Amino acid sequence: MATKQEVQAELEKKLDAGESQLDKLKAKLAEAGDEASDEMKDAVAAAERGIEKGRIKLEELAEMSDEKFEQVWATAKDDWRAAMDDIEAGWSKLSAKVKSFFA
Repeated sequence: MATKQEVQAELEKKLDAGESQLDKLKAKLAEAGDEASDEMKDAVAAAERGIEKGRIKLEELAEMSDEKFEQVWATAKDDWRAAMDDIEAGWSKLSAKVKSFFA
């Protein structure tokens, strides 16, 4: 079973990587200026919301006692992993949209 610290570290690493990717994509969209579509801007906003949700979950996790974490993790680990997969899928879609826009 993963420890609370391992789960926190994994979640933080993924959120940091997502923020880094998002910053790069936002810079490209800024370069595009008015040429950037509303769809792209909406996708960036959705990615920002996803990161914010992840940060909130990370804060909740940090505040849990180890005992509470073990209880929650035993029943929710699949949901957490699914949420991380959703975030990663969102990055892939957004990245593909930006790449196709600049191709």
